[in-house]
Amino acid sequence: MKFDIFGRKRLEVVRRDDRWVAYYSNGNGLRSIADDIAIPAELESCELEEYIADIFHEWATSDNASVIRLIGATKS
Repeated sequence: MKFDIFGRKRLEVVRRDDRWVAYYSNGNGLRSIADDIAIPAELESCELEEYIADIFHEWATSDNASVIRLIGATKS
């Protein structure tokens, strides 16, 4: 799943070996591990937007007030 974080960064989150792994993405296919983000394994995919918004809430502005799911499943 890919997310736009308040218009500041793009994040890709994938499920690997019963855990979530996050990558920062530049939108051109290049990505780097987001080792500063720990996503609890028990979170469902439908909870990721809210969790990411909670982590990065200080980046919210009046023009970019949401974390937006760009690609990925919405059901768990």
